[in-house]
Amino acid sequence: MNQGTTETFTAPDKMSAGMRRNGVMICAFFGLGWYVGGAGVLPAGAYWVGLGLAAAVSIALVVAVYRVGSGRERPRELPKDWGRRYGIWVGVEVVLIVAAVVLANRFDLVDFLPGTIAVIVGLHFVPLARAFDEPIYRWGGIAMTVAGLGGVAAAFGDGLVAGGIAGIGSALVLWATGFAVLKRG
Repeated sequence: MNQGTTETFTAPDKMSAGMRRNGVMICAFFGLGWYVGGAGVLPAGAYWVGLGLAAAVSIALVVAVYRVGSGRERPRELPKDWGRRYGIWVGVEVVLIVAAVVLANRFDLVDFLPGTIAVIVGLHFVPLARAFDEPIYRWGGIAMTVAGLGGVAAAFGDGLVAGGIAGIGSALVLWATGFAVLKRG
């Protein structure tokens, strides 16, 4: 192995399809969760209509992943240590989220939590793009980080609006990422 390069292997079709399916499912599930977390900013009628639409989008992603074939043009090339990389980045994400919750509660900065957590989650997607050979995760991660930063900025004024920006923004990003992964494969 040359310094600066990573040994890779071609993922078998079944493994690649499983990664695609899991990625889309995660985007569907957490997209709905982020929507619910941020939708408190909406008036009652819009909340319920939005919740219905959010559930429909998430369900559509879950159903589509089993019905829509992959449009992937080349095999998935994974780093040999892809599982380790995934575990490390999820571990870092969890530790940072727990630390953010503890610190926000300790210093009475809870209005900043939705945005901060969205930034953490968004940033964790960036290295996963390489670990899963899925460049869409990089763009989704950057977009979610921007939504989170919008939530952090809004927290200086109104905590409810901050949660809405981070939550609904992150939901939209996750759903868009899920549909992009569904299409690309």
